[in-house]
Amino acid sequence: MLLGFIRKQNLQKFIGVNIMKINAICIVKNEIDIIGESIDNALKFCDNIFIFDNYSDDGTYELLTEKSIKNNRIVIAERSNEIFKNQLRNRIYNRYHNLFEDTDWWYILDADELLSEDPKPFLEKADKKKCDHMKIWQAQFYFTDKDYANFDKENLNLPVSDRRRYYRIDWKETRFFINRKNNSWPETESGRIPSFCNKIYRKSPICRHYANRTPYQIEMRRKIRIDNPYSFFHLKNNNSWIKNSNGLFYYNEKDGFNLTLMDKIKYYQKECIYFIKWRVKTVKKLFKMSLSFRLA
Repeated sequence: MLLGFIRKQNLQKFIGVNIMKINAICIVKNEIDIIGESIDNALKFCDNIFIFDNYSDDGTYELLTEKSIKNNRIVIAERSNEIFKNQLRNRIYNRYHNLFEDTDWWYILDADELLSEDPKPFLEKADKKKCDHMKIWQAQFYFTDKDYANFDKENLNLPVSDRRRYYRIDWKETRFFINRKNNSWPETESGRIPSFCNKIYRKSPICRHYANRTPYQIEMRRKIRIDNPYSFFHLKNNNSWIKNSNGLFYYNEKDGFNLTLMDKIKYYQKECIYFIKWRVKTVKKLFKMSLSFRLA
């Protein structure tokens, strides 16, 4: 499968094709109920999907392997039982980035997310404006009181996106960044994107995020994340997992999404708070380093 991928890249170079490519990096662990849907959705616009399987043991790895045999755009880049941290993405980027051009983009694909629109028109405009990264709006789909009441009658063979319909758009995350053929992404960097990215494209597509899907999946998801010493700190003090459907929107493809002005204001308030906390943390760290240097 890797050989087929390399042959495809070499063929495109040989015939002089210079079309913008989108390459996804997906780190996955035990997402058997949604990973097939996520990968199929990403294949609509991604040229390649590089998988890092974090030692799944629920059938996820076997499903992805089967898909990669049938489609050489899916590459099982690595399988490891390391504790998840953002730097695992850096490793995948470093392994493949020199095969692509500075006009190509990378997509941080979470295993439980489905983009609702083609990002290429956004990225083409970003490229014209010399921007190097882009965020996406996250429509958070919840397991609600109504889902819980009907769960015993639910058809579990239906796709997750057909079963979870209540959402609210309440956050933005950086998901796309430009490729730099001559720039690596040090594994000492813990950010979601490389530090060489410094100009954001402000418009954003919308992504459907299905973090909470069934009671069993929610329990397993929380355990994995709460036990992680490096990441997911926002979950450690959050014990609520059944969402009240009142105040949420019901999604159907015909009507699209509802992104209210108040939700936008709340997001930018949260973003400002996170930025201030990050700046304070950075200043404290620099102060401690300076103090240690003086004492030495």
